[in-house]
Amino acid sequence: MSLFSKRTAAEDFEQLAQSAEKQVYLTCLRMMRSREDAEDAAQETMLRAYRAFSSFRSDSKFHTWIDRIAVNTCLDLIRKKRATVSLDMLRDEGFDAPDGKKSVYALFDSRERMRLLKEGLDLLPDDMRTVIVLRDMEGRSMEEIASLLSLPQGTVKSRLNRARKKLCQFLSQNAELFDRSSV
Repeated sequence: MSLFSKRTAAEDFEQLAQSAEKQVYLTCLRMMRSREDAEDAAQETMLRAYRAFSSFRSDSKFHTWIDRIAVNTCLDLIRKKRATVSLDMLRDEGFDAPDGKKSVYALFDSRERMRLLKEGLDLLPDDMRTVIVLRDMEGRSMEEIASLLSLPQGTVKSRLNRARKKLCQFLSQNAELFDRSSV
């Protein structure tokens, strides 16, 4: 009888995981900033979620539960290996050879702004970078972020505010590349 219940749990997990797979990958991609690292993180997330599926309480949303696992997995992997900028990552983000539509100087400015933004994000503590990614890059609500990170909304708001200020201070050091409205 226990074999049958395990098979049912595996089928239940598979069905729920399929609906969340794309969102998990996108969360990992935004947190890890490279396709290969995101694929590894998403796979690790699914493995961790499967192992912990018996502890999933159906009184919460599966997507919220697995997103929490994805964020924690990414943070663990970031701590183990600091992300580096690779050529593949730059290509994935749209940095290709000039197509003649933009001047070489405009293309350089765009790449330099992106590099500085990534550098600024890398300088932020993990907890601040996480809220910036979830709010400003993924567009998640404060309530959803608070639920994902198991924090009060006020804490999320203050971390986001402090993270934006630190990032703004860093980017302001390169004022020639960033006008005041974009910082």
